[in-house]
Amino acid sequence: MSFLEENTGVEMDSAGQERAESQWSSEDPTRGYLEPSPSITSLSSANADLKVVTKVPEKFNIYDQDHKVLMLDYGTLKAVPDKTCIFPETFFVLASRLCSACEKENPILLAVSNGELCLCCEKDKTKDHPSLQLKMQNLELVAAQQEAEQLPFTFYREPVGSRNILESAAHTGWFLGTSFNPGEPVEMTDSLGGNKCTQFSFEHVCEAAVSPSKASG
Repeated sequence: MSFLEENTGVEMDSAGQERAESQWSSEDPTRGYLEPSPSITSLSSANADLKVVTKVPEKFNIYDQDHKVLMLDYGTLKAVPDKTCIFPETFFVLASRLCSACEKENPILLAVSNGELCLCCEKDKTKDHPSLQLKMQNLELVAAQQEAEQLPFTFYREPVGSRNILESAAHTGWFLGTSFNPGEPVEMTDSLGGNKCTQFSFEHVCEAAVSPSKASG
């Protein structure tokens, strides 16, 4: 999965932009991000069924079931061994407001690079199956889009024990997965388990922690 620049973005008139900005800025950042308790520090615990409900992006590091951490390496999202010299990528997470997602577990939007590169699952023109892409779109603007435009960016976070699986909303049956071989790109897979890691832990990022992509920006 490699970085994909997209210049289309979100077109809004000045009134629409003002409404969107007001929507995000009106949220009190001092309030709890998850229900029912703002003191939760990890989604990899027994509280994995808690839902993201805030309009302010939450920040997480994500680890696969093989204890590898996800990081951004020159525009490619990879899973690497968790070592002291490794800076995990900070994922910005918002709830998706898709009406069609109500019957599913916790639909979310994910972005890296300080919320400016959004994870997206779309059909690869060179392949016959969906692929994971990073698109240069602001997370909060994606969250303000209409359902059809927001759908490829939405993933269902479904708890599996103490971890979570991430299923594409646009291509149901396809899940975020990593290889058991370290250093390989994060991909979409239609097979749960097997030769892919498809379960992930979300760990809250303290404000002092800065991922390399944010620091370089």
